[in-house]
Amino acid sequence: MHIGRLVIGLCAFALAASPVSAQKRRVGAGRVAGELGAGFFGGPVGFAIGYTIGSGFRPHGSSNSGVVVGLTGAVVGPAAGVALVGRGGPSRGSFPAAIGGSALGYGATYLAFPWVTKPESMKLKIVGGLIAFALPAIGATIAYNATRK
Repeated sequence: MHIGRLVIGLCAFALAASPVSAQKRRVGAGRVAGELGAGFFGGPVGFAIGYTIGSGFRPHGSSNSGVVVGLTGAVVGPAAGVALVGRGGPSRGSFPAAIGGSALGYGATYLAFPWVTKPESMKLKIVGGLIAFALPAIGATIAYNATRK
């Protein structure tokens, strides 16, 4: 339960540290689609990189520190993907806010996943699962673009 409080506290800090009162510029649909795509693939890539670093670059060993650093990478990965694509124009958003949005997206995934597995149709389960796994990227994209100046 203490880890949940820590995650909520970090999310609140990241969102509070972002410049919310900034003048917002319009963002094109192509850029948002690119941010979502980069954020969606950033989660697994971030976990793989974090696990590799945390386990001391031993590919076949199981490591608690590898899992912890991997999960940290899984939270930072979608935010990094969104920020990399989002920095390509004249305006930029807040990277800490994107991390907070990614963490909130993982919280939403945790809450939504039991409902995703309930439908009888396998197609609905697959679509629901993809949407649930896209929530960290969606959260990071929303938070990054909300702080764009």
